[in-house]
Amino acid sequence: MNQSSNDLSGTVTGPVVQAGHVGELHLTPSAPTALAGLPPAPPEFTGRQEALRTLTAALRPASQGARDASAPSAAAPPLVVSALVGTAGVGKTALALRAAHDAVAAGWFPGGVLFINLQGYDEHRYVRPDIAVSVFLSALGVPDELFPPTFEGRLSLYRSKLAERAARHGAALVVLDNASSTDQVGPLLPGSPAHRLVVTSRRTLGDLPGSRILDLGVLAPAEAAALISRTLRMRRPDDTRALDEPGAVRDLTALCGHLPLALAVVASILAGDPDQSVGELTAALRDRATRLEELSYGDRRSVTAAFDLSYARLAADEARMFRLLSLNPGQQVSVEAAAALAGEPVPRARKLLRALRDVHMVEPGKPRGWVRFHDLLRLFAERRRHEEEDAAGVEDAVDRLLAHYRDAARDATERIVAAARARRRDDAAEDWLDTERLNLRSALHLAQRHGRPAVMLPLAHDVSWFLRRQQDWDAGLEVCDMAVEFAHTVADPAQQALALYDKGDFLKHKQDFDRALPLFAEALDHYRALGDRTGEARTLHSMGTAARRLCRYAEADGHYAAALPLFRALDDHQATAHTLFNLAFTARLRGSRVAAHDHYRSALDLYHRLGNTVGWARTLQHLGHLAVADNRPAEARSYWERARTAYEEAELPLAAEEVTELLGGLPV
Repeated sequence: MNQSSNDLSGTVTGPVVQAGHVGELHLTPSAPTALAGLPPAPPEFTGRQEALRTLTAALRPASQGARDASAPSAAAPPLVVSALVGTAGVGKTALALRAAHDAVAAGWFPGGVLFINLQGYDEHRYVRPDIAVSVFLSALGVPDELFPPTFEGRLSLYRSKLAERAARHGAALVVLDNASSTDQVGPLLPGSPAHRLVVTSRRTLGDLPGSRILDLGVLAPAEAAALISRTLRMRRPDDTRALDEPGAVRDLTALCGHLPLALAVVASILAGDPDQSVGELTAALRDRATRLEELSYGDRRSVTAAFDLSYARLAADEARMFRLLSLNPGQQVSVEAAAALAGEPVPRARKLLRALRDVHMVEPGKPRGWVRFHDLLRLFAERRRHEEEDAAGVEDAVDRLLAHYRDAARDATERIVAAARARRRDDAAEDWLDTERLNLRSALHLAQRHGRPAVMLPLAHDVSWFLRRQQDWDAGLEVCDMAVEFAHTVADPAQQALALYDKGDFLKHKQDFDRALPLFAEALDHYRALGDRTGEARTLHSMGTAARRLCRYAEADGHYAAALPLFRALDDHQATAHTLFNLAFTARLRGSRVAAHDHYRSALDLYHRLGNTVGWARTLQHLGHLAVADNRPAEARSYWERARTAYEEAELPLAAEEVTELLGGLPV
């Protein structure tokens, strides 16, 4: 009997058959691998150098020990996952592809690249994790008929194949583009830490294990202009339009909000129509009503279509908040204002804003707690609001927002005034007013457009006061003019009087006394016709101060004298004391030292009873000047020493030093 045997040695891969006698053998060839299917990087890619460096550093291969598949898992470093997140059209895929190609060219991924577009925001083409795993198994060379029947089995095989590839060939790169959730991405994480994973998403995947989040914003203005210029030169090497019209290019990129998708669209439009100037296209985009329609090219590139996909994934209450936020007239909106718009409690509004931030439909504002729109997303939100919100609902939202700004501004100003009386500073109120100043001014225009005098005029009163404190004269005067104009349309004498007084008071503090006096006089007529004694007294006092500053002392004395009995009748003791002081000061300037002395003494007594240390000290200081004028130095010393002590008690060191210098000038 003959016997034969087959000896095998060395490394064997693929099917192996051993038998005593082989007549005919059919072997199925190994399935080919498809690990070089990375889409090309956009040749127009421009800028993003810092983001590209950050991503490249994360893709850099691990140490040799980390690539050793036999090393204990406890000693292996974690898998590095880079998550590029940002709004639709911001260029996440372009950056991921540019970095991936650079890494492959550097030889960092000899194990190849797996790439898939997960279509996370397209309900018709959404790629489920089980489908993605099957695609990757095919790319790794696993024949369809050898796929395990269960999803868990396929996941296990997928990770085993990647670990095997790491051991035999080296690290691989997995790119998961356009994911919508961690659930879509999580199952596709490689098991071996030798590999690298890049994910792009419109949602901040904060719960993705091992991820390093890279937030991607719009391009810098110079980068945006360079993108358009580079694209035009690539399409037509002799195209010099971007160089010929640099100002128009800057305007065009600003109208696109420096969003890469929008920039790519306008570059395509210009490339497709070489006779169209940059300025002509810029002019077409200036119309807010049609800008989104203009930002489309062919069937593939459309800013609106990209936004539509993100919007479709919002929950109903998130979408409603997104739409209503476009009603806020300023550049950013606080949680409290958003709550007012939506008619929701603040905690609920905060949750909704967080959800919109996570999917980059809004962006974080400054300071923390405010959010803002990208310019094009604001236009998109406005369009959706017009399409989906009824007019009554919009008016209700406007009323809630305006009431919020009116009440919040009143609260902030009252807190600041109260803090000043207590000789301290309310930082929170000051910071709120400073942050909201543009919103407050814009809210005035919104109230004016919607005809809301009950909000507009009280809000204008507080805003002009705030702007006056900041010495923002141009903005403050604009607010005052708006209030006066609007007050005349509502046929309300009380509101007209307040608006006129506020403008006069603003001009008084601006030291434009000639323009202030006629406004005060007009306001005074309204207050007298209304029988408003408080308004009448306050206006007379302000007229006295304006006249005094114009050196019209007799006129000033007459206004102060008319105001004094009104304040006394109103039991307004502080105003009475101030008026007595001003009467004394005016009398002194007129050379009536006896009258000045009497008024100062009356003011001094009243300040003392009120516990107004600063008023008391200031009056003592002026009495000292009178004593010096009357050649009574000992009396002046007594006044000034008490004044210095009072200033020190009031923690006003500069005033105390001034009085000390006065004392030093007295004869010993």
